[in-house]
Amino acid sequence: MSQIYLVCTRSAISASALTYIINQSPQFYNVVHNNLWLKEAGSKFADATVIEDWWNIPNSFAKTYNHDVRNNENIKLETLQNLCNEWDNLHTGKHIALFTHATNTGDIIKWKNKYNLPITVVTTIMGASCYPYMDLFLKREYNNEMNEYVNLFQTWKHLYNQFLAQDAMWSVFADVVLAMDDWLNDPSVAYFALDISPNNNMKAWVTEYKQLNNFNKWDIGINNVTNKLKTMCYIYGKYESLFHTNQEKKLFAIATLESITAYKGKNVITSIEQIVDNTQKTIRKQLTLA
Repeated sequence: MSQIYLVCTRSAISASALTYIINQSPQFYNVVHNNLWLKEAGSKFADATVIEDWWNIPNSFAKTYNHDVRNNENIKLETLQNLCNEWDNLHTGKHIALFTHATNTGDIIKWKNKYNLPITVVTTIMGASCYPYMDLFLKREYNNEMNEYVNLFQTWKHLYNQFLAQDAMWSVFADVVLAMDDWLNDPSVAYFALDISPNNNMKAWVTEYKQLNNFNKWDIGINNVTNKLKTMCYIYGKYESLFHTNQEKKLFAIATLESITAYKGKNVITSIEQIVDNTQKTIRKQLTLA
């Protein structure tokens, strides 16, 4: 029986690209019905190139999978049943991945088990290796449609709260949990985790997707907001496991920010060890992994 792979996710972490990647598996429905690319007007971080989530949605099914279903954070049992029934009625013989902002994944798991719904719940997290993708995150999180960029401190506070709270929340109820690096580095990792047939051409597509969004490799010597955040995310992701309470982790995150903002003007950063050393002096704790 055809399955619906429900990609339940927050905004701004390129999960529409993940949904597209899943739908490119030979087992999935990938007939083109609408244009693929959309532009989101940017502000501080320029425009974003994003995926039209209805690119492979037949007009008849778009009445069921509509904007309210996509955007509603509390998806209902009746909605899930309608999605499954209407997709089955199309007789495609294929699975389909659908993007949604539904946060009640515990309910979805319970209902799919109780009512034997053909649904696989896929949730997304930023993950410890999200730092290379700050270019993509920033232009989606801070633009004319989402949020206004204020300053580095407020953005870093938002990010480390994503790691502390949101990543934990999205990891609790799911059939499969995927981190950004699982699909934005090598999509074969996502295909393997989902146990579906891979499309072996998708790594080239992901490279193009990143290029369209002005992806640049991390350069610790470039003193701009994006590279500062990449540095802080890298340090936080690498050493976060050394801290055992949320309060300790917050203090560690703030110390990392203070370490990197100390470098101004001609006082440039030349190595990650500089920031790590200053951070461990501030928190009076050795940042050493066993």
